[in-house]
Amino acid sequence: MTRTLVFEHVPGQRYAIDAEQLHKKPELLNAFGRNMYARFRVLDAMAYMICLLGFLATIAFVWWAFIPGLAICVLMLATNRKSAGEIARKAATRSVDNFRALHEMGCLWLVYA
Repeated sequence: MTRTLVFEHVPGQRYAIDAEQLHKKPELLNAFGRNMYARFRVLDAMAYMICLLGFLATIAFVWWAFIPGLAICVLMLATNRKSAGEIARKAATRSVDNFRALHEMGCLWLVYA
């Protein structure tokens, strides 16, 4: 199951953007903004570092210290995924060329309601 962002571009026409694929391959977003690849890689690395620090705190201090680290990591990854979809949605609504490029990448499709 993939995570999608559903939006209505024209009244009556709903589209879905594959945020999971854009998050896994952030180089696809470079066409819509500068340094998108680096931005998502750095934010993901920060999330994993927080998780690692939580596990290290478990070893050094208290047994439950991994729980907040793991929760923060999961929330950061979910937020990064959603922001990748939002960036693509804004790009698709801004320009027909961006809309077409997202469709050709296989990240945008029509949803039948």
